[in-house]
Amino acid sequence: MEASIPANEQDRLAALRRFELLDTPPEDAFDHITRLAAKLLNVPIALVSLIDQDRQWFKSHLGLAVRETAREFAFCAHAIHGDDVFMVEDATLDPRFSNNPLVTEDPGIRFYAGAPLRTSDGLNLGTICVIDRVPRPVLAPDEQEALRNLSSMVMMLIEARQAVGYLHPVTGLSNRFRFLKDIDNVLKQDGPAASRTGVVVFDTAASDQYATLARSLGQVMADLFEVAAARRIGDALPGRPKLYHLSAARFGCILPLPDDAGLEPWLDAATAGLGAPILCQGVPIATSNGTGVALFPSDGANALELLRAATTAAHQAMEGKTPWCRYDAAQDHASQRAFHLLRDMVPAVAATDQFRIVYQPKIDLATRQCVGSEALLRWVHPDLGPISPAEFIPLAERTAFVRPITDWVLNVVLAQVAQWEKAGIRLRTSINLSMLDLEADDFSNRITALLDHYGVSPDLIDFEVTESALMKDRGKVNRQFKRIRQLGIEFEIDDFGTGQSALSYLKYIPASVVKIDKLFVQALTTDRNDQIMVRSTIDLAHELGYRVVAEGIETVEVYDWLRTHGCDIGQGYLMSRPLEAPAFEAWLRAGGFSGQPQKTLCGANAGND
Repeated sequence: MEASIPANEQDRLAALRRFELLDTPPEDAFDHITRLAAKLLNVPIALVSLIDQDRQWFKSHLGLAVRETAREFAFCAHAIHGDDVFMVEDATLDPRFSNNPLVTEDPGIRFYAGAPLRTSDGLNLGTICVIDRVPRPVLAPDEQEALRNLSSMVMMLIEARQAVGYLHPVTGLSNRFRFLKDIDNVLKQDGPAASRTGVVVFDTAASDQYATLARSLGQVMADLFEVAAARRIGDALPGRPKLYHLSAARFGCILPLPDDAGLEPWLDAATAGLGAPILCQGVPIATSNGTGVALFPSDGANALELLRAATTAAHQAMEGKTPWCRYDAAQDHASQRAFHLLRDMVPAVAATDQFRIVYQPKIDLATRQCVGSEALLRWVHPDLGPISPAEFIPLAERTAFVRPITDWVLNVVLAQVAQWEKAGIRLRTSINLSMLDLEADDFSNRITALLDHYGVSPDLIDFEVTESALMKDRGKVNRQFKRIRQLGIEFEIDDFGTGQSALSYLKYIPASVVKIDKLFVQALTTDRNDQIMVRSTIDLAHELGYRVVAEGIETVEVYDWLRTHGCDIGQGYLMSRPLEAPAFEAWLRAGGFSGQPQKTLCGANAGND
């Protein structure tokens, strides 16, 4: 006869899952208890049995080879209905079990006694049970008491096992899982307590800073840093609320405020002095503190949302170099947008209607002839519309997405250059690279293979580079520069003078062209400082043997100023906006730049380059 389902079954199963015992490897601590039960009660079989939705699973089993049986045949499924020891003297005489295959077949159960494994909130997870293959009278009172004590030992072990899972191994503080659980427990409370709940996150070091610390000084020193940081934060917290260790160099607490009026004073006091270096074994280690706070329900409806919001605010505080920051939904929207863009880059590369290339003509300022073009990547997101490269390329450079994007661009542009060359259009096309591309060991080999595949002459390709991404291995980059230059491809230094590209570039990049950023060009005829900087740049570049390109030319006056002062090449809206390949060809056939401002967009919709 199958046992009925307990009234609290859903809560019971949820508790069973929460303890994370099912389908885990054997553990000596549980096996010691089953051996003790078998010895004390003189039985051949002892089990720690957990009643799952449709099975009983044995965390420990002595005298029984299998790890689980069907729940419908489980004696323990009956035992979990009561609070005390459940006993069967002779299963063959009990109508509930007489036809049970565990009785009629192996292991031939006759006697059974099981004490429920009961949680502190009254949910029976299973039992510790003893079994014999011969009938026996019910256990004596002292034997029943022994089985109840063993049940308590198993539950203490289960709860201790879970407690260890809620502790951070370095600091011994409760960890992120305990933090989320405790927040949810507070939010479940009735009355004003839940409505005043806030979450505070303390970042004591940026992720790259902590990684550098562990790498340069060792993990032991990094651990000491975290212990000292936890002590400093704990000592600074007004009211001494419980501190949690959430992740590397990140801590948190539940905000203990009776009302919102005390928020700023509490945070000011909690963050005072947190930015000072932390002394570890006599070594002062710099911190980069950022503290963020999120309040329920305005900043999040549950523990996960509140923690995410507070973490975002801590990041904002660190970036803004402020002691603390309240969660700002508008700033968070930008972070979420960045995440969505990163997530959607891979399908964008595979799609046929998102990424595209447009070409902006480059004009010899002296002759007004088109001498080349710059290939510019455009992304039209299916939901967000056009995305500027200035937004998505820096995101790609923080991840592994640069390589597939660069490969896509190279294939599309080289195929187009090959097509133009066959049609008699021989113009140099420049392609923008990230420094991360040049740090790949195989980059020059990939370029060689693509040139051969498409049959493109290297003298029809330029690479534009700017240090938009941090260069980690200058030696490797220099080797790639040398190999690519040996192919016959030239380099241009992009955004020269903006701070991303400095005079040091001229020393270690084997370039032949410097490109003056439009920041200095667009107000050139009216801004005296811009005139001095651009004229000096042109003169310096020419003295060193470089050609000079100016981008962002939008007026005849700027064009004439640059031509008069010796600038070699220009690009900008005055001559042409970036064009799709067919429109670029049509522009060339129509005579290119006439000396007058371009009147139409020619299908570009491509941005101000």
